[in-house]
Amino acid sequence: MRARGEHRVPSWAIGLALVIVVAAGSVLAYTKQLPFGDPYEVRAVFTTAQNIRAGAPVRIAGIEVGEVTEVEHLAAASPELTARAGGRPPGGASTEEAAVVTMRISDAGRPVRTDATLKLRPRLFLEGNLFVDLRPGSPSAPEAEGGFTFPVNQTSVSVELDQILTTLQADVRRDLQVLLDQLGNALAEYGGAEGFRELYRTSPPAFRYTSQVNEALLGTEEGDLRGVLRGFSRVFRGLARNEVALQELVTNLRVVAGSFARQDRALAAAIEELPRVLEASEPAYASLNAAFPPLRAFAREALPGVRSTPATVEAATPLVEQLRLLVSHRELRGLVRDLRPAIRPLARLTRQTESFLEQSRALSSCFNEVVIPWANDTVDPQTNPGGDYPHEPTGRVFETTGYGLSGIAGENRSGDANANYLRVHGSGGLNTVQAPDTFGFGQDLVGMTQLELLGAMPRLGDSQKTDFRPDVRCETQEAPDLGGGLGSLPFEQQQIAAPTSVDSSALTPEQRRLDRSLREISGELSAAGGEDAPPEAVQRARGQLERLLSPERGDAERGGGDA
Repeated sequence: MRARGEHRVPSWAIGLALVIVVAAGSVLAYTKQLPFGDPYEVRAVFTTAQNIRAGAPVRIAGIEVGEVTEVEHLAAASPELTARAGGRPPGGASTEEAAVVTMRISDAGRPVRTDATLKLRPRLFLEGNLFVDLRPGSPSAPEAEGGFTFPVNQTSVSVELDQILTTLQADVRRDLQVLLDQLGNALAEYGGAEGFRELYRTSPPAFRYTSQVNEALLGTEEGDLRGVLRGFSRVFRGLARNEVALQELVTNLRVVAGSFARQDRALAAAIEELPRVLEASEPAYASLNAAFPPLRAFAREALPGVRSTPATVEAATPLVEQLRLLVSHRELRGLVRDLRPAIRPLARLTRQTESFLEQSRALSSCFNEVVIPWANDTVDPQTNPGGDYPHEPTGRVFETTGYGLSGIAGENRSGDANANYLRVHGSGGLNTVQAPDTFGFGQDLVGMTQLELLGAMPRLGDSQKTDFRPDVRCETQEAPDLGGGLGSLPFEQQQIAAPTSVDSSALTPEQRRLDRSLREISGELSAAGGEDAPPEAVQRARGQLERLLSPERGDAERGGGDA
């Protein structure tokens, strides 16, 4: 009997708990993992799934570390497959379909790196069941996260027996028979056995060099040999696409080999010289290796320019079009045709211009070295025993030359219809000059001047300057010497006393005005110091006299009456 107040668990609750425990045990027994865990799964793209099924083991070095959970069949054009295969269709152009295998990896198989490789391999030779052979990758690569998809270039499949058998079809077997038959003829009928015997006799040195070649084929960096094989595979695929071209290639190779065989002695001599040629080419190879780093740097620097070339060409297309129109028959070609007759005269002119330019150069150099310095020079009065010239030069040569030309232009008058003559207004003064008869007039010459003559400037001896040399270039000749001294007069002069008074009643009004002006000028000179007057006062008085005695003033005097 149950005690009072004791409660019994219902039978349905006990049955429900038993069912839950049995279900959890079954799941754990079959899946070997907790139902609420987060398993580590990765995917891999294979060109073909072969006979792989869900539940197939995943092994690393023969140790089971996971299993296949799902196999998907996808077409190459599928966007999902393209994304999973790293952004491109798996397997290249020759792949039409692919399979994505999902695998669950236990903690014993981790970590799995991103450069891991996977291969479908048979568990037994005749059984046909497959497993995934996983190589987890290099330690330097990062670990693949859950859900990572390995691209098709990191996966491979096994070669099955039926694939080998289907390779040897009738045409392939026939070609193999021809190969074996010709090989037998070469060994039996054409003395090939002796060649093989000689080949084996010389094999040890050849094998030594062959080993060096094979070692060199491995490359210097990881993946060099894989790149070479990948390149060869592309070449062989390209050759296999066109059987006619391949046949022609084999035929041409046979012709080339036959040509070498006919020149076996020359070929042997060439091969004998080859080591020395290679030895002599080592400096060139060294220079080539040294040039590769700058060439590589130049290639990197040139990449932006190469990338911008299409835009540049596109922008330059309108200019090229305009240039094409410019050189058309209606434009530059027609102009060239019109200018063609002038080409020969222009060529002759060019040849003749050389001498002209040489003369122009000599003229320019003469002006720069001689004429311009002389024009900027001034007269240099020299000290001499006969006396010094009391007046300093008033300007440079080109300035004083212009002063003389203006004076001559002012005094030039038209005499008749034949020519011009120089008319000088006569004047008197208090200084009488008596020159000896040096010109054959029969008597001495007598004249009067307003001011005392100081002498001859320059002297006759000063006129003998630098010799002119026509046979010497002008720019190398000595510049003219403008120095000169004061020479004594070759005749006598005497000062006449000025008249004390003049009968003004006998003068005309114009003459009286002229007399007053002369008295005013004389008074100003006397006030300025007389003979010791400064050059400014003398120059001012001279200007007043020139204006007073100008030809116009002389005409006015004649119009007023003769004195």
